[in-house]
Amino acid sequence: MTDKQCEKLIDYFNGQMLEEEKETFEKHLESCEECRAELAEWEDLSADLPFLSEVEEPPQGMKERVLTSVWNSEESTEAPVQQKADERKHSLKRAAPIWLAGAAAAALLFSLAGNGYLLSENQQLAQEREQLAEEADQLAFERDVIESDYQALLEEEQEEGTGVADVLLASNLASADEELFSGEGSATIISEDGHVDLLVQVSGMPDLEDEEAFQAWIIEGETPVAAGSFTIDENGNGAVRYRLSDMDDMQVDQIAITLEPQPNNEQPQGQVVLASP
Repeated sequence: MTDKQCEKLIDYFNGQMLEEEKETFEKHLESCEECRAELAEWEDLSADLPFLSEVEEPPQGMKERVLTSVWNSEESTEAPVQQKADERKHSLKRAAPIWLAGAAAAALLFSLAGNGYLLSENQQLAQEREQLAEEADQLAFERDVIESDYQALLEEEQEEGTGVADVLLASNLASADEELFSGEGSATIISEDGHVDLLVQVSGMPDLEDEEAFQAWIIEGETPVAAGSFTIDENGNGAVRYRLSDMDDMQVDQIAITLEPQPNNEQPQGQVVLASP
């Protein structure tokens, strides 16, 4: 028997098949003479098993009671010749050799052991499938979290802008009195990431003394608004950035730089050294 269905004969014989498997195997039996023959042999052997037990001696007196009952019966006890022949044939059929009964019992035990092993394997496979399903669900959950975080980052980046600054206004800062002050600078208003900033840069500025600092001012009409203090490096270069979009009503008429005795004044205390036109 080389067909895989043939290997299932022992399970079919033991009744260890599901209904669908049983129907499939019974179709196989219709076309497999070898399986039919072996199954018939096993069924014969299993039918003989109850007759293989040893003969027990009847209790004393039982034989006499039975014979008396038989002789007293009004019916004829003589069995037909044909019936006797059938009984003899049946008796001969059941008188299977002991070694065949032992082989059948061994086959049955082997089958039961095999079925038990397969049942254990199936249970372990079911547990492994369940564990893999749980791991797959966990991975799917983590993937969804990562995708959600990534989308949130994309949305945050879009809200913050592209990182490219647009120049809204640019103006040079010139000395109010070139004989007294020789520095120069520029004022640029830029739009970047949803904000509007004022960027002031200077160069060639004179050295500062003590707590002195330069301070930028936004002039709205006649009113100066402090836009940040700054110092300079050894080359006279300095810069300050001020967020105009934080102002309630942004209006810039002029930009000026003063030299202050100390930084962060609310009102100008020093002289104007640079200013836009």
